[in-house]
Amino acid sequence: MSDEVAHVSEESKVAIPIKNLIGILSAVAVSTWAYFGVIERLNFIEMKLEAHWEEIEENDDWIDDWSPPAAVQQNIERVRELEIKIIQMQTRIDYIERGANK
Repeated sequence: MSDEVAHVSEESKVAIPIKNLIGILSAVAVSTWAYFGVIERLNFIEMKLEAHWEEIEENDDWIDDWSPPAAVQQNIERVRELEIKIIQMQTRIDYIERGANK
């Protein structure tokens, strides 16, 4: 075995075929371009997602705070009263019919 130590300095020279060097540089360039393309797309998607969540939260707050107008609430109460009266009338009619059939 050799006890020589490899020394690297500013004057060190490396021989690499130009074809391989161009291939390496091309691979680095394409990889960098692809990486930044993916990062840009992810940032766009995250921004869009945040905008959608904002709108969803605004809609949810609006739904939670919404109440029907007073006129609608009054009409709902009137309809409920009418439903109760109809049930009472139906009960009376059924009672009368049973009494007449005896």
